[in-house]
Amino acid sequence: MCGDCMQLKSNFKSKDDVQFIVGTNVRKACKEKKINLMEFAEEIDISYEYLRHIVSIGGQKSLSFYSMYKIAKILGISMDELCDGIFEDDKIDYNKYKE
Repeated sequence: MCGDCMQLKSNFKSKDDVQFIVGTNVRKACKEKKINLMEFAEEIDISYEYLRHIVSIGGQKSLSFYSMYKIAKILGISMDELCDGIFEDDKIDYNKYKE
């Protein structure tokens, strides 16, 4: 692997970090728009339990790209907003995401 590729790979966030950020962004958007999570889960065609694990602190479940698209569409936000924080080079400051 080329040197530049190795450096890029070492800058990847962990899967847990990415799930945490996306889950937090979903939770915040739902809260801001006063969206009921049970109804929202039905709209995006996933179980309430699964959605609860996505938005819980720690982001315990991952999402497919299509589910992320549906979430963003229903929330009226861009995919960029849904993924806000993923592409920052810094280590995650988990305090930034606390409510």
